[in-house]
Amino acid sequence: MSERISEFGTSASVPLGGPDTAHMTAGDMLREAREAHGLHIDMVAAALKVSTQKLAALEADDIDALPDPVFARALAASVCRALRIDPAPVLAKLPGAPRAGLADADRTISRSLRSNVPRSGNGAQGLPSRALLGVVVLLLAGAAVLFWLPQSVFDQIGASFSHLMSRNDAAQPAPAVEPTAAPAPDGGAVETVQPAPPAAPAPQAAASAAAPVAAAAVAPAAVGSNVIVFTAREDSWITVSEAGGKPLLRRTVKGGETVGVTGTLPLAVVVGRASVVDVQVRGKPYDLAPLTHSGGVARFEVKP
Repeated sequence: MSERISEFGTSASVPLGGPDTAHMTAGDMLREAREAHGLHIDMVAAALKVSTQKLAALEADDIDALPDPVFARALAASVCRALRIDPAPVLAKLPGAPRAGLADADRTISRSLRSNVPRSGNGAQGLPSRALLGVVVLLLAGAAVLFWLPQSVFDQIGASFSHLMSRNDAAQPAPAVEPTAAPAPDGGAVETVQPAPPAAPAPQAAASAAAPVAAAAVAPAAVGSNVIVFTAREDSWITVSEAGGKPLLRRTVKGGETVGVTGTLPLAVVVGRASVVDVQVRGKPYDLAPLTHSGGVARFEVKP
């Protein structure tokens, strides 16, 4: 005999877990423990705040009378705690008890999974996701900046690009080409008049006096039936597109070069470095100054 202490007080009882428990059911072990304390089933049910019928069904191993096996195991564990007995032998007799070896295997697998799961937070594993988030934020910010930039900024970028292209083109000597009339898409034409080859070296005064004469002689040759004529004093990037958006001219016009263009009206014209280009529309001078935006780019349209 020994004394057993529980929340119901101290009583003399035979310790649970003797050699006969292997042949006892879970209900038998719970009933034996309760009777060892000299407690009525109603008193235990009241202390656990469950109905006497449910506790009686558990002691009678009538699991079907209980809501489910999970409830039965929880109630049995509560009774064991109240009576200060080891719940393991009782729970092993109830439905849902893990088979031998499975509990250890589950704990081993759980520890393995926890050790292999990468830790997030301040560790190194969190760096790729933060780096990717940073790249996405930068891309969105760049797209927003491009969307809100004024047209003048794009004009300046276009002028800078044209100037860079003209410098690259100027670095390469252009082959001598005879004056040609090149057919443009959809019946348009671009007539280019190359400047005359340089003469033998002459005094500077004679060269400066001959320059206006040469420009005046070249320009009429390009006017002809062309709708629009460009005479570049310095290199300038020029584009001309006819109705429907088909390009007629899209290149750098060299300094001293005169180019005539004709095509289906209206003609959309963009002139980079407009201050160094003289334009004639239908044989009349066309002033680009009022049309020139910041950056030196002029845009206009030749309508029918």
